[in-house]
Amino acid sequence: MRDTVAESPTSDLIIWLIGMMGAGKTTVGRILGERLGIPLIDTDDLVERDCGSTIPELWEREGEGGFREREHEAVKDAATGSHIVATGGGVVMDDRNVAEMRRSGQVVFIEVQVPSLSTRVGHGYYRPLLAGGDDLELDRIWADREDRYRRAAHHVVDGEGSPEVVADRVEAVCAI
Repeated sequence: MRDTVAESPTSDLIIWLIGMMGAGKTTVGRILGERLGIPLIDTDDLVERDCGSTIPELWEREGEGGFREREHEAVKDAATGSHIVATGGGVVMDDRNVAEMRRSGQVVFIEVQVPSLSTRVGHGYYRPLLAGGDDLELDRIWADREDRYRRAAHHVVDGEGSPEVVADRVEAVCAI
């Protein structure tokens, strides 16, 4: 999978965006990438490209364990070069991912509270952990991950507001 990550001729700059599903990591990452002139990499896209199927299909075929192993390979592949990386919401559940992200770049936790997340993700059609569309499940996932996000992050930014405003906050904390 190494060849799927474009290398940039500029000095290495990696900003890892972490947070819950629906936090806006991909949208904010796209804005940052355009502003900085570097590509956006989405680890879920890398996984899908590598396995030749969608994330829900992969979960059905290989389960969460298979997905998480492929996600770890995607994190390793994205850990060199210059780019913004939008990660899957559960990337922090694997300590190997956290170590790789912290070693290779700046990790920014985009924090959005559950009521806003619930509005943003709806019934979770494309999100295997929310397949039932139950807000209590979103609360449980948040409770399981919040501390991991905070420990993984170099910086925490408020994810409420427009994606442009959130991108401004990321730029400010990363001093870019």
